[in-house]
Amino acid sequence: MIKRSPLSRKSAIGGVIEVRGILGAAVENLGTRIVGGDWAEGDAISREADLVEELGVSRSVVRESFRILGAKGLIRSRTSDGTRVTPRSEWRLLDPDVMDWRIKAGDTITLLDDLQKVRLVMEPGIALTATQMATPEQRSRVQAAWNRKVEVAEDTEADAADQRQNFIDADLDFHRALIECVDSELLDQLYSVIEASLSISIDLQMAAVGYVYEMVGMDESHELHERVYLAFMDGDAERAGTAMRKVIENAIRDMQDGLAQQTP
Repeated sequence: MIKRSPLSRKSAIGGVIEVRGILGAAVENLGTRIVGGDWAEGDAISREADLVEELGVSRSVVRESFRILGAKGLIRSRTSDGTRVTPRSEWRLLDPDVMDWRIKAGDTITLLDDLQKVRLVMEPGIALTATQMATPEQRSRVQAAWNRKVEVAEDTEADAADQRQNFIDADLDFHRALIECVDSELLDQLYSVIEASLSISIDLQMAAVGYVYEMVGMDESHELHERVYLAFMDGDAERAGTAMRKVIENAIRDMQDGLAQQTP
């Protein structure tokens, strides 16, 4: 029997499906198993009656779970063919639940590698465009985010665990402030969707350079971010884009080192 899930999620890209309680737990159970390969692409999902017994839920919960998983692109139900796993190309890979299930299923390395590729393609252009388009109010927002990032980096009074989380939050907020300068709702939502997984990537990056319990090893990353900030404040769009590319390349290298350290 599955446990109740206290979570309620809404996907900015995957729709506004909300799951919680027994239904949420059933969806998570099946979603994790699908992305984890318990059923291969094209395979038929276990029969409804079997899942009712296995999960300890009602038929209506199983049917609603199928509907939600279908909306996320993971399965397709047909009267003549049953319910089958769809090709991976049809999955809503940007759906926060699908990303979460991939991590739970042990697909973290592939997911983070893919996310960093997205960042490498996307964020240098964002830094360049943000520098060109930012209003005075938006520039003030970026400046405030940078000042917060500096404050966290130099804080010697905070508890080590708090400082670590504050560092991740400040880093994400600085990138978010630059994205807001572009005035694109699509970019805003895309960043909000991948933000949680990016925090895992930053955490691995910090672990790779020695920042596990104390604030050490992040000097290079901080200096590279500073180059982005100074170029932005100088209004030098090309320099800002180039500097951001260096930030992401450095993050990719450190993340790969962090993952290598975790591999037995």
